[in-house]
Amino acid sequence: MKALRSLGFFFNTLLIFLGVPLLGWGLRDIGGFFASDQRLGYAVVVVLLGLAIGYQGYENPEGIRGSRGEAGKRLKRQSVVRYALVLLLFGALCFLPFADRRSIGVMGEVGVLRWVGVVCFGLGAVLVFWSGIALGRLYSADVTVQEGHRLVTSGIYRTIRHPRYLGGLVYAFGLSFLFRSWIGLAVSLISVIVFILRIRDEEVFMQREFGEEWEAYCKYTWRLIPFIY
Repeated sequence: MKALRSLGFFFNTLLIFLGVPLLGWGLRDIGGFFASDQRLGYAVVVVLLGLAIGYQGYENPEGIRGSRGEAGKRLKRQSVVRYALVLLLFGALCFLPFADRRSIGVMGEVGVLRWVGVVCFGLGAVLVFWSGIALGRLYSADVTVQEGHRLVTSGIYRTIRHPRYLGGLVYAFGLSFLFRSWIGLAVSLISVIVFILRIRDEEVFMQREFGEEWEAYCKYTWRLIPFIY
């Protein structure tokens, strides 16, 4: 059962981060997608991410699936934002390759910029994966708390309070650079504002739930970027 679940997470990752971009690019020209070293490098990163998530799904699936938290302890407006961000991600994964192939709203062809995109996507994926490992069963896609919830202050959370959001932003910019999209870059910048507002909501919520423990934790950590924010 665990092995089947692990394979499911692996193929689901490939379907989302590689299958959807190939669909946007055009299934009749899959060879054209992989003709670029950078897009091929992106595919390799996605496969490695899939293997990592498959392993996580075998050992610690709660860090991927998450849970809904205690009844009545969930910010409903942020649940709406979550669904909007998921739709935006799928839209970007489909549209950016579509626009890249057809030169719609794109930057000039700069190979180094595409490689920057591959690296950023990889770093963002690592941050999201690492946060899931650290949170385990306490992970939730909603702004909420679980029954018996405790503050996680180990791993990446020892320094950054919202590494999952940082990871999402980094790989959003990475996708924009990889597919040389001005439109993607503009949407990524707007997403920064959305995430900052979400962070403010979440921190007010955590302050209410954990009080002095949360205040003490905030004194030696950063929201997103160490020494900056």
